[in-house]
Amino acid sequence: MGFIGKIVSYMSFLVLITGGVHAEGLQKITLAHALPNLTPSFAIDSSMPVALGYWKQEGLDVEVITTPGASAAIQLVISGKADAAVASPVAAMHAVEKGVNLKIIYTTLRGDIFGVAIPAGKGLKSLADLKGHTIGVSSFASSGANYTKSMLLRARLKPDEFSIVEVGVGARAASALRSGQVQALGLWDEAYKQMELNGIKFEKTYTDPRADTSIAGSIVVRGEDLEKRPQVLIGLARGIAKAQVFQQANPAASVLIHWKVYPQSAPREGKTPEALKKAATVASVRIPIQSRNAFGTGKFGDLPVDHVEKFQQYLVATGQLPKAIDVKSYYTNVLIPKINDFDEAAIVQQAKNYEEK
Repeated sequence: MGFIGKIVSYMSFLVLITGGVHAEGLQKITLAHALPNLTPSFAIDSSMPVALGYWKQEGLDVEVITTPGASAAIQLVISGKADAAVASPVAAMHAVEKGVNLKIIYTTLRGDIFGVAIPAGKGLKSLADLKGHTIGVSSFASSGANYTKSMLLRARLKPDEFSIVEVGVGARAASALRSGQVQALGLWDEAYKQMELNGIKFEKTYTDPRADTSIAGSIVVRGEDLEKRPQVLIGLARGIAKAQVFQQANPAASVLIHWKVYPQSAPREGKTPEALKKAATVASVRIPIQSRNAFGTGKFGDLPVDHVEKFQQYLVATGQLPKAIDVKSYYTNVLIPKINDFDEAAIVQQAKNYEEK
């Protein structure tokens, strides 16, 4: 049995033994993350709404599960074994293009997170200087791999004039760069910040101007659930929106919460003040693109149609999407007003007064 099959069987077993309603009267739902491991940067849609009671306040008992990637997470939604996925919207677009009824109802990351980074002191001053060199990406399946390739081609390098290899993330990626296995990296913002805090200096990180309206971390649901269970989806997203406010007001507290819920994500050297400071700095990197006004709308999670259309143009231009499709076929902002209907000031105050228990 394949990996997805095992997950499906396991989730079916859980449904049989627990049912859909928690003992406290909470509605039990499953949120599938398109990541195998959740760092504190992803606390907003995993640990925080659970630990701070935001989902419980919405009448929900949310089980957060991890998966190998966006395709796996979205397949669980399609099969009905997960109620929602936090995943790349590109994977959802591909499914919709094939006739699957999916909808993106909310997006946490509104802005470009990727870039191609050149280390300092290596004599490399531009992307063109990477001719004949090797660039490391986390995985060939990562959106960062396509991003990196398109950036190099845009710098007028031919496909046979550079190599792209998988180096993972964290210590493994840093080791590949330090050892000379790769001469540049095609990763994302938090990965670069973590490396910088650990002593690696970069000459420059190049970003693609065509990707400035990129989106990631979208909540993907079945179209039928949007019609039949809108309040559940509102509660799920509103819990995340509250966590975004909390994290922006107190990044260090968001890290502590995540380490408590996911002990395996805490540093091996222990929860030292220095480790907390570094982790909070990394978690803060995405605050601007997670903010209420990331796309100038004054709302959390919504996507102006012209921004999505520009993002689609980028995807088509870089070969990640065969052709542009109707935005309304996979995105709706119908729930956004109710998702944003909460006392933001109260959440900010809660964050400022937070004390670890």
